[in-house]
Amino acid sequence: MDEHRAMELAARQHALITYDQARDLGLSARQIEHQVVRRFLASVHEGVYRFTSAPSSRKQKLLAACLAVGRPSAASHHSAAAIHGIWAVSDDVVEITVGRDRSPELGGVTVHRIADLSDRWIVDIDGVPVTTPARTLVDLGAVLPLGSVSRALDRTIGRQLATLDEVRVAMDAVARKGRAGVGTIRRLLDERGGLDGATSVLEARMAALLRVHGVPMPVREHTVLDDDGQFVGRVDFAYPELRYAIEVDGYESHAGLQSFRHDRVRQNDLIDLGWTVHRFTWTEVDRHPSRVADRIRHRHRQLLGTLNHTRCG
Repeated sequence: MDEHRAMELAARQHALITYDQARDLGLSARQIEHQVVRRFLASVHEGVYRFTSAPSSRKQKLLAACLAVGRPSAASHHSAAAIHGIWAVSDDVVEITVGRDRSPELGGVTVHRIADLSDRWIVDIDGVPVTTPARTLVDLGAVLPLGSVSRALDRTIGRQLATLDEVRVAMDAVARKGRAGVGTIRRLLDERGGLDGATSVLEARMAALLRVHGVPMPVREHTVLDDDGQFVGRVDFAYPELRYAIEVDGYESHAGLQSFRHDRVRQNDLIDLGWTVHRFTWTEVDRHPSRVADRIRHRHRQLLGTLNHTRCG
């Protein structure tokens, strides 16, 4: 075997090499077995080996499974969501999708057999075939609770990994009677309506939260002017008639000391103009949505009652 060429190939494959690749590089079946005995190579799946000098990783495990199956195959569902950064799972979770004509038995791997897997729904991420973010969201609908898929969808939109239109195209392309996951993602898309303009994952999440919990929908990205018509600022959400503003602070926006100072000056200006301002963090919106919705609903009712009383008086 040309050891230099083998190492170069393995370097592009997360320290992996297949039986066929090793044979192409001049190694006989007996020599391959000898390298395994010497513990220079270790068998991961039938016909797939890893160089033992390299550490194991999530991507290595996923690529090994795909190499064992051949095309078409891709990291999918939980594993794809983890690679795209929209859901967290253990590195030991290895989940792939293969074509309907494949029926592999791979130890430690969850395999989904789907007829409509094609290159259209697969992207290469660091040498690993992975279902696209849009297709991953549709697949997640079959394996995660509604609330979890909702958060994954909002993270995808907020991080600009896919648009709502792209997710809808992926859903429509695979939709058929009885297809798991389609109903979940369709419901979430319908709830979000036209949220593609969300400037951050947190704004998308907040807008969806308000819809789901039946809170009166505020105006998004509202421009506030003072009594002389001068620009004061733009708030994430507002009930202009009530002078009630809702701001969301996430890790993708309002970053840096200068932005922090600007936000606080703007908030003081709003309060001086008689506005009520509520700020919510990512943790509050993502982990305590009911609490956030209840607080907004309560303040909305208070302010609306005060406004009506003033009008009647």
